[in-house]
Formats: sequence, structure tokens, C-alpha cells
Amino acid sequence: MSLSAASAYALNPFKGLPSLEELENPNPELASLVYSEDGVLLHKFFLKNRTFIPLKSIPKSAQHALIATEDVSFYNHWGVDLRRLALAMGENIFKGRKRWHGASTITQQLAKNLYLTQERTISRKVKEFITAIELEKTYTKDEILALYLNTVYFGSGAYGIEAAARTYFGKPASELTLPESATLIATLKNPTGYNPVKNPSSAVGRRNLVLSLMEKEKFITPAQAAAAKKSRLVLQYTPVNHHGLAPYFTEYIRQTIKPASMLGDINVYRDGLSIRTTLDSRMQKHAEQAVREHLSTLQAAFDRSWRWPESLKNQIIRESQRFRELREDGVSEQSAMATLKADRVWLGNLLREKTRIQVAFVALDPSNGHVKAWVGGNNFSPDDYRYQFDHVWQAKRQPGSTFKPFVYTAAIDKGIPANFRVLNQPIALKSGSGIWSPRNSDGSSGGLTTLRSALSRSMNQVTVRLAYEHLKIPEIISYARRMGISSPMPSNLSIVLGTAEVTPLELAGAFTTFANNGIWNEPVSILKVEDKHNRVISEYRPNSRFAIDSTSNFVMVSMLKDVVNKGTGIALRARYGFENEAAGKTGTTQSMRDAWFAGFTPQVAAVVWTGFDDERIHFTTMEYGQGARAALPIWALFMKRAYSDPSLKLENRYFHIPENVVAVPISGNTNTPSDLMGSDVYIEYYTPKGFNYYKSRPAQSSGESGEEAVQPSEGGETAEPQNVPAEEPAGEGVF
Repeated sequence: MSLSAASAYALNPFKGLPSLEELENPNPELASLVYSEDGVLLHKFFLKNRTFIPLKSIPKSAQHALIATEDVSFYNHWGVDLRRLALAMGENIFKGRKRWHGASTITQQLAKNLYLTQERTISRKVKEFITAIELEKTYTKDEILALYLNTVYFGSGAYGIEAAARTYFGKPASELTLPESATLIATLKNPTGYNPVKNPSSAVGRRNLVLSLMEKEKFITPAQAAAAKKSRLVLQYTPVNHHGLAPYFTEYIRQTIKPASMLGDINVYRDGLSIRTTLDSRMQKHAEQAVREHLSTLQAAFDRSWRWPESLKNQIIRESQRFRELREDGVSEQSAMATLKADRVWLGNLLREKTRIQVAFVALDPSNGHVKAWVGGNNFSPDDYRYQFDHVWQAKRQPGSTFKPFVYTAAIDKGIPANFRVLNQPIALKSGSGIWSPRNSDGSSGGLTTLRSALSRSMNQVTVRLAYEHLKIPEIISYARRMGISSPMPSNLSIVLGTAEVTPLELAGAFTTFANNGIWNEPVSILKVEDKHNRVISEYRPNSRFAIDSTSNFVMVSMLKDVVNKGTGIALRARYGFENEAAGKTGTTQSMRDAWFAGFTPQVAAVVWTGFDDERIHFTTMEYGQGARAALPIWALFMKRAYSDPSLKLENRYFHIPENVVAVPISGNTNTPSDLMGSDVYIEYYTPKGFNYYKSRPAQSSGESGEEAVQPSEGGETAEPQNVPAEEPAGEGVF
């Protein structure tokens, strides 16, 4: 800006004019945009819903509509149209108006929107006049036009044409058609009166007037104007409070990026950040569809079987806000209970809310830890904090048998082979003043059972004996830690049955280790954050570590494949027909409070949890409430859709087999090497250490006691563990 302009500003008697710095650096509040890895806009964080785009991204139809409607002399004046100003002054004086009306050019309107108040007084009009002139000195006409179209209010909470295009038409401004551009410019006259959602007929009438003005100024031909006027108003309205795709995930992003330690003084609500995430919008849609489809069936099954215990119902009522308010008003407990029980509608809503099944689903790319899909609950509500609780990362629940793979990993990596046999009988251990004797969930017992068979059928007795007789609890905890479990784990034997609480996110991260040849990658959601000038201000740095020896990892993968091929997870094959290479583990906790399935393919690892926010409420029967029935279906439906989606380019790959893995044909009956042609022969995999252990212990491979004959029930699914201890087991075992 020139020295003379600076002097004019210094001598200016009017207070409230923008400074030189403000003129040269306008800073309208801009929304921060959250994008998926495949480039889809997921969400906006804003105080004012505004996204700045360059003039080249704004169609000529919108630019011409604005000029034809608001300022036909825009490219010919120097900020103020003296002819229009004189006419407006005469009209205002003649009518004795105290509030100024009319004559504002686009530049004057921009000056008002950026720097001045919205009052209509002569003093404010003079300030607007001076500021407009200075804007014309500072910026080119195209820059002024771009600034205006990026800052003006279009109604429905949309500031700027990009936000307006996405709000009303569900598309970027660059894709606006002629009638759509005219519709948006039409709202500027009165954002409420010409709102195309609230007043479509008025909006169409105003749109057609804009088209006529464009025709008059020769921006469009009469034929184009006629065709546009005949077009139907077709909206794809997305209100600004709509959280869009993946609302739980984008709220997680907000809470992750919010701390000042990450972005310094930058404000996520007003500084126009571009946040690039790892989420895949296509996988997210498949995940949300799978969750909706299964939860509707699961909820119906629960509603049919659930009966409220009277004592629990009374307790729920006493915990309600209405009960507390009645008691604070001096109403006796008995009268308050009677009043609330008599209000059938209120009570029904309260009890219904308590019995809504919640869900957590998270899918990761094992090769880099990128979050690909995320569903944190069954009904995110932006207006109610109760429905913003995210079960993926905020809920810690007992993982049940999904923790067992860490126990077996410790054993395999120690050199104990997968066909090592452990007695499938109860073990009684001192626990405080009592005895802890965990049982298999179906009550069965038997003889010597291989680790492979025990894991595939989720046997509690074998798992506890294995840990008690051959492992140390610190060893198990160490493996779980190395694989990604960061939650506290008490140093007692009960953790082998999954009593230490974890989040679905950390469990998913741990299971990616199996799919990634023993390498753990930290789950990551944000790839890069850029400012409004596209400068990188934060970028993700990979965090990975060696967790398991690759040979030990492959032996575990082969055991977890058996879970879905012939164990508790066989419904993945038998009922849902997912034939791709896959492995996983089911889990169900005491009294069926939590149902889990953690599974993976070579390309995707995912964890599903279903249950209730109030742990006093639980599934009522194994027929629908075990992990294989309440959680696995969501995993199966998601994977089938993802692998059938050609745009994702997923393919049926096989898990990597390290060169030093030893493969031996083993007879299932004798647990000894056998001819490949035998009917009961399968291929057993060993680590070098495990193979040496196997060869040196013939008694363990003699099969002298045989395996117990319990078979998976109904299509291969056995019940999951229920006998989860509450006290720390210690002392000698009693057999």
C-alpha cells in the first residue's frame, strides 16, 4: 500500500477502520476439513462453515450470476459505483431513512463482511466507502471476487460458495451447474426467505430472476436461460451439524488433534486446516452396513429373551435424574418410585435405552497400522454426549478368549510345539481364602489335548494348565505388551482367560502383528495436517517394532486359522461363506457380558465387540450371545463386502511362510509323524526350537491317553468361557 494511503489512514477521523495489516491479510474464519485416505471429505470442524477455494475452482456461471445480480459494473468501478451511490443517497434522504439502504458494490459488501459491523448507519457507510477504495488498491478484481464468494453467507450455516455447494447440493463448487449456481446466488438476497430447503418455491422464483439478469447482461443465451428456468430444483441437503461418514472416527480425530502440543497455537475450528487421515471411505461404508445389518437381528433376539429382574429395574429407576429430582423436592423414596413406575412412557424409554446393544468395530492395515474403518457405537449423536462415547478407544472391557493367543504365543516362542499335549482336566488353585477351578464353558473335560486343538476349541482348562505348568505370568504379559496391549495387566493367572481389560483398538493393533509376520505397527489415524496455504504442519512418523519371531508367528497363524476352519469360528466358513485365507479368535466373557471376534487376513485385521454400556445387562443365551454369534457376523459381513469391492483391489493372498519353518505330516490319532496318505494326517508346523523339543519328548507324542472326544457343537461352534475368576489364583494345584 502507498505512503499516501497510509497517511490517509493515520489521519482518518473514523474509528474502527481496518489496519493496513488487516487489509493486506484478511483472516476470515475457515473450517478445517477431514479427508479420508481415498480423498473423500469426511467432516468439517468450524465455528463458521467456510472453506476457501481459488477463483478458478468457482464456475463462471456463479461468478457471472453474482455480477449480474449484485454489481454489473464490478470490473469498471474503483470500489464504489458513484451513479448508484447518488441514486441511493437521494432515495434515502427523500424517504427520511435513518438506516442506510442500497448502492453497495461487491467490494463494499466485502469490506462490510470482512472488517465492519452489519449496522446500517451513515457513519458505517462512510467507513465502508473508504475501506472499499483501499481494498481496490490492495487487490485485483479477481482477488476481490474470490474473497467475496468465499466469505459471504448463503444460509443454513454455510459461509462461502464451497460450503454452500456441499450443504445444498452435496458436491464441490467446481461441479455446480448453471441453475445450481443461480440458486446459490439467489440466497444472498435473503438467506432465509430464499433458502431452497425451507422455501423451495421462493428459491426457484428468485433463481429464475437471477437467470433473467444473466441473460440481460449477455452472460448466457436466451436458450440457456430458458432451459435452466425449466430445470427442477434437486437438492442433496447436508446440514452443517451432520457428522457425515465415520462420525465416531472424526470425533476421535478432533480429540487427537485438539491438544496444543500437536499444533501449537493453531485453532482447528477457524484456521482452515486440511487433515488427511488413513480411513478408507469405501471400507467405512462396508463396516457401517455390516454393523447395521447384524445389530438389527441381534437386538431383536435380545429383546425377545431379556426379562428385567425387578431388583435391577428398581435400581435403574433410583439412578435416574428424575428420581433424584423428586427426592430433592422432598418426595419420599416410596412415592417417587410409585410415580415413576406409573409413567409408562418414561419408564419404557429409560429401560429401552439401557438395553440397546452397543458395538465397536475397527479395521487396520497390518502392513502399516493404518485405520481403515471405525464404528464406535450404534448411534452417534452430536447433540447428546451420552451417544458420543466411542467403544473403539474409550471402552475397556474384558477380552475373554481373544486374549488366549498371547498365552499360546509365549508357549510357541519358548519352544513348546503346537502339538504338545496338555491334560484337559480341571485344575484347582488356592485363591485367597478360596479355591479357583476354571472349567471349560461347556462343562466338558477329557484327556491329553494338543495346544492346536485347545486353542481352536477355546478350552479354558488346557489354557490355564499350560500357563500354570509351563509359563510364567510375566512372560505372558511381556508378549502381550510387545504385540501392542498397553492397558494394565495384573500379574495373576486369571489374565490367561482374558480378565485384564483392553480397548478394541489396542486388541486390533495386537492382532495385526500376526498378520504382519511378527512386526507390530502402531495404529495410526492421521497422516498429515496442512494449514490453509497447504503447508505441512504435522506429519505422521511410523512407529513399529519387532514383536514375535517370524517362525513362531507363522505357527500361531496356522493355529488361529484352525479356529475359523474347524473351531469356534467355523461359522465364518459354514454360515457366511467367506473362503479367503483368514485366521482369528472368538471371545465371550463371564455371564455373556462381552462378545468378541478378532480376526485377520494378510491385508486386513479387524476386531468386533458387542455388549452393553451397563455391565449389569448381558446377553441371555449362547444361542445368540457368544462371540461366534454376536460379534463374528459383523466381521464376516464386512470382509465379504470389502473383498467383493473391485475398487479396493483386495485379493486372496496367503500368509507368509518363513523358510526355517519345519512342516511335518502328523497323524491326528497318534500325534506322531505319518505317511501323507493317511486319512487322519495333517501338516503340523514347528519352529526349529519347537521341532527339537518335539523330537526330544516322545512321551508327549505317544498319544497314550488319546484326545478327549468333545466335538464342536452345531456347525463347529462351542460355547465360550464363562468361569472368569474375580480373585488372584495362587498356591499349589489340586488335581
